[in-house]
Amino acid sequence: MLTPGSGGSIRLFDLFGIPVRVHFTFLFLVVWFGVYTASRGEPATMPFLVFGLLLLSVVLHELGHALVARRFGIATREIVLYPIGGIARLDSMPSGQAELLIAAAGPLVNLVLGLLLVLGIAAAGVPWSLSGELSATLPWTATANFALFVFNLLPAFPMDGGRILRAFLSLIVGEEKATVFATRLGQGLAVVMALVAVFGPARNLVLLLIALFVFFGASQESAFFRTRSLVRGRSAGEAMMTSFETVAPQDSLEWAVRLFLATHQRDFPVIDAWGRVAGLLDRASLLRGLAAFGRDGAVLEAMDRQPPQVRPDTPLEEVFRTLTGLPQRVVLVVDGDRLRGLVTFEKLMQLIEVLPRI
Repeated sequence: MLTPGSGGSIRLFDLFGIPVRVHFTFLFLVVWFGVYTASRGEPATMPFLVFGLLLLSVVLHELGHALVARRFGIATREIVLYPIGGIARLDSMPSGQAELLIAAAGPLVNLVLGLLLVLGIAAAGVPWSLSGELSATLPWTATANFALFVFNLLPAFPMDGGRILRAFLSLIVGEEKATVFATRLGQGLAVVMALVAVFGPARNLVLLLIALFVFFGASQESAFFRTRSLVRGRSAGEAMMTSFETVAPQDSLEWAVRLFLATHQRDFPVIDAWGRVAGLLDRASLLRGLAAFGRDGAVLEAMDRQPPQVRPDTPLEEVFRTLTGLPQRVVLVVDGDRLRGLVTFEKLMQLIEVLPRI
């Protein structure tokens, strides 16, 4: 799956320069599968083998998205694994043919993996069985890859199928109409799944959870597209705050606390004696600095030395995508080495709220 930080996740390793993380809820999948296999009297080591192979399959799925996106000049911030799949957090998502190819890459990886496993099982003469022996891990993994292929092709956001559908339709009717159709179809599909889960012959809690996930994912995609449409054609300079307080690297953290309490500002640019941007002191770094150095510590010791920066002419659409992935939700607007303003997520949302009325 694709999406435009990630709390509650643990960094596992880097792959092709991309951080790979696993969300703590992924462990629920291991527990569920462990209970399921134990109830069938299968080996205790089997859940861990299947878990490892399944995790690898999901990582390769997301890596497929990331590597194709890289071919289009789009970086991937991270890959995060969840119980219902993974998410590749891209810096941006293009439209049209590029979106179609990026979205299709993930499911195709699972299809190829599933076929390779089937061929390997047949060549090795392993009996096709999903229970009873450790050799069943390979059939389980092949089945899981085919399931990931089908599941991700559901024509609903945030599934890859929703993006593939939107990308294909956008080539015919334009991105706006394609997005409206794809999101409404996704929400309709989610309602049908929910009704089947609740009123079907066998009530299915998992299907209900998937239905809720699909419904709200489609709603979020629709809201994201509307927001992106509103800011398109505007620049960071049009949305930046120009009235704000700054601090110096040598200022004490006690002074920063006073500013924090005396103003509504939560993020303070750090400006050196030559008027250049030296860093950013946000609420989180201030608290960490106070814990580590005390109130007499210097701002220099606590500040973020590489704060996110954009130029005044940076498209506001790009700034919006950047802000949605930042924990501090603020970027500095810099011209050369001079600070011109701030764009915060809260102020940008306020601007987006009034844009349709002006």
